[in-house]
Amino acid sequence: MSKEDLRILVADDDAGARELISAILDAEGWPSPTTVEDGEEALRHIGQEHWDILVTDLDMPRMRGDELVVQALEEDPDLSIVVTTGDGTVGNAVDLIKKGATDFIAKPYDVDDFLASMERAKTRALGIHEVKGMRQTVEALLVALESKDRYLNGHSARVRDMAIKLGEISGLDRGQLRSLSHAALLHDIGKIGVHEDILNKAGALTDDEYEIIKKHPQMSADIIAPVPFLNPSLKGVLHHHENWDGTGYPEGLSGEQIPLMARIIAVVDAFDAMTSDRSYRGALSEADAVERIRAGSGSQFDPRIAQLFEQHKNEILEGEEVI
Repeated sequence: MSKEDLRILVADDDAGARELISAILDAEGWPSPTTVEDGEEALRHIGQEHWDILVTDLDMPRMRGDELVVQALEEDPDLSIVVTTGDGTVGNAVDLIKKGATDFIAKPYDVDDFLASMERAKTRALGIHEVKGMRQTVEALLVALESKDRYLNGHSARVRDMAIKLGEISGLDRGQLRSLSHAALLHDIGKIGVHEDILNKAGALTDDEYEIIKKHPQMSADIIAPVPFLNPSLKGVLHHHENWDGTGYPEGLSGEQIPLMARIIAVVDAFDAMTSDRSYRGALSEADAVERIRAGSGSQFDPRIAQLFEQHKNEILEGEEVI
């Protein structure tokens, strides 16, 4: 997708301002925007169609721009919003950015400053389109993986949901939780390169088969490495089978050498595996799985994370959470 494909909506009660914005964008090769006179009309358009960028005035009849920002983002959280206003204080700018606006520019504005704001909104909008496309690819890979191994059906999503809640309890911020969410969802994606006979084997794996299984964290990391928005999740994927005492794989990291998101995934991944049917055994009870995590605290698992999981298990298992 290119700049020429973007859909732009302009909301301003001043006809001259609407004409000026349209003229500036047309002169610089941007797509012609759709213009409306107030926030209510803009919100109606946003509810009916997809838009990439909203340019809105702040002081408008029927619905002010700051109210429009909030309601527009409720309709479409991916919308990029540039606010233009004659009431251009630092306080207003900070407040609007907190509410989710992409940029803020005071009237009367310099044409170059306006275009710079639009470039920032464009970069964000195009990035969102790229991320959406990549997410669709990732989802297709997960479907392919879970079709190979019937015992993994729903496993990745459950591990993600539990990891997010355990991550919140562990004190991760929103950005870290987003990276954890992606890492947990994709931690087993490398198993798509493992033969079904090994993934679904009813008995114990041979040493050679186990060595193949041990390659899946590196294979998972290799699959997601070319995807820029997944780079913060790489270490969580690569190291989710490291053990606290250094006996894990692929690099034999120990203690706090292991990334925190990987230590979180290790606990919830083990819990979900133990409480699910597998080719080599039936599901354990939740109580038995918790007991095994307790027994592995300090050897396989980070003691703090294992304890937090046990203390908050019921909360962690409730519902779904998506970042």
